[in-house]
Amino acid sequence: MSIPVLNSLWRITPKDDRELIRSYAGWPLSVTNLTDLTAILNRVAITSTPAVVQVQKWIDEIESLEEEYADQVESGKAHLNNAASYEGPTPGKALSRDDLKKKADVLEWDTSLLRVKYESGGAGGTAGAVLGGRLESLKGRIFQTLGIQTVSGYGGGGAVLVRS
Repeated sequence: MSIPVLNSLWRITPKDDRELIRSYAGWPLSVTNLTDLTAILNRVAITSTPAVVQVQKWIDEIESLEEEYADQVESGKAHLNNAASYEGPTPGKALSRDDLKKKADVLEWDTSLLRVKYESGGAGGTAGAVLGGRLESLKGRIFQTLGIQTVSGYGGGGAVLVRS
């Protein structure tokens, strides 16, 4: 069995729409899954060019949000998104014991040692939870548009094709 050719409206480079959607759905990489998904994507492309464009916008937003969060993890600032409040050294700055000593005479002020205080905006939720909800919402929109139904409900543990 060979995988059908993907309609040219779908991106292959630099982003591979089919592969990203397959990973969002939690489908293992197999000829059967790629064949089914390619058929779904081709059907949507033939039926509605605006739907393809909209799905690609949702994919771009998902990838942008995930990249932004990964950058925050790398820079040491991700914990700020999951705290109701934070007070301490400027994130990403490493302080030694000597930096924390108090001195009576200050000869030079190192602004990197300034402490910051951060208060989150919303009541009852963290930015991490809001981000997770937004990602699941975008993936849900993609699945709905393509006619894919999630298997495990909220949380996207897997998806199945809904045949019309």
